[in-house]
Amino acid sequence: MKNIFLVFLSLFLLAGCVQERIIDEINIEVGSAFDAIDEENFIGAFLIQDYLPDKSIKNRVYQSTASLRRDLMMKIQKQSSQEIYNGGLLITIFGNKLADTGIIDFVDTYQREPSVGARNYLATSSGSAIDILRGEYGSQGTSAYIFNLIEHNIQRRDVPRTNLHIFLRDFYKKGKDAYLPELTKKGENELQISGISIFKEDREAYVIPMNKMFFFKLMVDKHSQGSFRVHLGKGRDADVESISSKYKLKLAGKSKDRANHVNVHIKIRGMIKEFTGKRLDQKEVNKIEKKLQKIVERECLKLLKTFQEKGVDPVGFGYLHRSKIRGFNVDNWEKDYPNLTFDVKCDVTIVETGVIE
Repeated sequence: MKNIFLVFLSLFLLAGCVQERIIDEINIEVGSAFDAIDEENFIGAFLIQDYLPDKSIKNRVYQSTASLRRDLMMKIQKQSSQEIYNGGLLITIFGNKLADTGIIDFVDTYQREPSVGARNYLATSSGSAIDILRGEYGSQGTSAYIFNLIEHNIQRRDVPRTNLHIFLRDFYKKGKDAYLPELTKKGENELQISGISIFKEDREAYVIPMNKMFFFKLMVDKHSQGSFRVHLGKGRDADVESISSKYKLKLAGKSKDRANHVNVHIKIRGMIKEFTGKRLDQKEVNKIEKKLQKIVERECLKLLKTFQEKGVDPVGFGYLHRSKIRGFNVDNWEKDYPNLTFDVKCDVTIVETGVIE
């Protein structure tokens, strides 16, 4: 009985240590955006959402200029009638000019803020990040719209898995460069993911265009419900959907402390949901498999060579060497990487086609 009493007393004392926050008496930050002004100063904005009695959502954006993120918070707090609390942060966007100069000072701040969750999605923008944050997108609010846009494209389309935790993991991992989705404003009330920003350290070094994202994801993540259209010529197109994929990297041509060749093996399984030709027989299915296989091998190899030209390693070949070769000198990787050669092999299996004649 005495022990039970001590347990309840401990819980009571611990509860008294938690700072009380009443939800109706604070402003919860759900999104943020940052644009560069010059080399030392930036403009930042925080998104607050008000839930109105008719169940609609009103977006409010506070913004100011600063040279440090902490200074920005202090300035914006002076604009708000209630304390701004960042415990609901869903999305952070970095403008292209800021991404060119470095974003780690902003991202690193989140590591010391326990209220910011690791699932906070980070993104870049092809223009002003604050213009994107100020947009009105749908009835669920701006932050939920952008969050769902990125999450949907991770789960069902061509964006590889990414969030605050994954970005920091890749940033601090020796032998691998981090990446983030890039957002572009299509119209007044519409956004799209226009590419993948590849970082060298914390600066944007290259943007994978939209039409190459499918191939990039094949080499760094797993497709679960992807889709791809295969053109066979003469009015025959096949939509391969429900694509699932996996990849494997293997070092070859090993010497004492390095390997000069990497084999990339990709396996794809998919279903043909639409075919514009006259007949979809087994012969046509075999042609679709071979055509998709050749496209993947060609386009992935092009991407890998582009990464070498740009001096970025988002696939993590340096980390692969470091984990597989004893005595590998990661400091010399910058000189070794341009001389690395690749062989991309893809196996495609169509598991369902509907009715085959």
